[in-house]
Amino acid sequence: MTAAAFKDTPKEVYFGNEVLNRVSFLREDNEFIQSSLFHPKLCILKNGSNQGSIEEEADGGLGYTGTKAVIESGLLENLPSWRSALETWFHDNKHRDKSLRDEGKPVFLFMGILDESIGLNLKSLKFLETSEETYLDHQGRYQGIAYYAVDLTRLKGLRKEIVKFVNDSINALQSTEASPGDNGIYFTHSRKHYLGFKKREASLFSQGAMFFSWLDTNKFCPGCGLPSIPIHAGGKLLCTSEAKSEDDDETYKCPVKSARVSNASFPRTDMAVISIITNEDRSKVLLSLNKRYAIARMYTCTAGFMEPAESVEVATRREIWEETGVVCDDIRIVNTQPWPFPQNLMIGCMGIVKFNNKNEIIHLGHDNELEDARWFDVEFVRKLVYPDEVTETEKETFNPENIIIPMKESIAHTLIKMVVDEANHKSKL
Repeated sequence: MTAAAFKDTPKEVYFGNEVLNRVSFLREDNEFIQSSLFHPKLCILKNGSNQGSIEEEADGGLGYTGTKAVIESGLLENLPSWRSALETWFHDNKHRDKSLRDEGKPVFLFMGILDESIGLNLKSLKFLETSEETYLDHQGRYQGIAYYAVDLTRLKGLRKEIVKFVNDSINALQSTEASPGDNGIYFTHSRKHYLGFKKREASLFSQGAMFFSWLDTNKFCPGCGLPSIPIHAGGKLLCTSEAKSEDDDETYKCPVKSARVSNASFPRTDMAVISIITNEDRSKVLLSLNKRYAIARMYTCTAGFMEPAESVEVATRREIWEETGVVCDDIRIVNTQPWPFPQNLMIGCMGIVKFNNKNEIIHLGHDNELEDARWFDVEFVRKLVYPDEVTETEKETFNPENIIIPMKESIAHTLIKMVVDEANHKSKL
């Protein structure tokens, strides 16, 4: 990769910015969990593995109890059902109660603290003239604002209460009588809303959604099949089995619960490679049209999941060949992006194809996943990346098929833009 392309690779990644100090070692500290969970400046995201709470007028668009309207109205003090849910979860989490998964109970996750290492101006909070604690102070070392996420998927009634409470709070502040819909307060399953957050809120949502996806899809122990419960404030799974007799002569122990270290007990992230394919002089870009997006005409990068015992480079070469038939030996890792649909880490690569009238030949007959794949001139792709550069005359003729590329928040767009910028840099040398 040229120095110019590396320099232009985004340092901030949508869904993947460091916005909290996770202090993961405090997840099993019950004293810390208690003091942070009931702190007046607590922030709680209301989302699950497949839904999130939206407050359109809130800074960043993500609905959580750290928004101004909810802080000023006091959600903990004024909504008894909410406080009861927190108190019940704290008790169950502390005692590793088997009822943590019961219907009618929310699932909580300690996400981390916003502290000075992440940019919190702690000094300004220390000098505020107020009788209320302005930040959490645990042992004089861990100071900031605690963030939790809560999955309310199974609590339709509580969701409605929270939406009504937040809406009433906003109406009281603004002296209005608007509905939740008019105030832009709702729970949503739509990906378009999650791709409209500001970068900070996107990363908060991503962390909560990926953890909850893991918790939601691992309700039973893979070793013995008995229920598992989330402990350590949602950061670890515990099999609820006890040692039992399999027959008269042998005692059976769950292979997961009895293991010293088990990857089934901790959060998992699925690795996927995604690659932008180009030629040596960057004059061509290979983009493909997945059958799922054929109607939208969205051409994008080649992507697929890694398999066991594959390096990133081997997996990328394999995916390129399986999907497009193109042979590519030069693979370069560029950057990564968490992708919370449901819990993936996208490993972005650039594949450089040496044209020889053989390597670059496209063949879609291997796994039959694509509707189309083709080599585009980089000048055409540049106009898709930078639509403001397209003249009024060109707008009518340059894109007769109405081809689009992925939105700016995705790593696919980042990779496409990188090659376009690199081609522009080469042309100026």
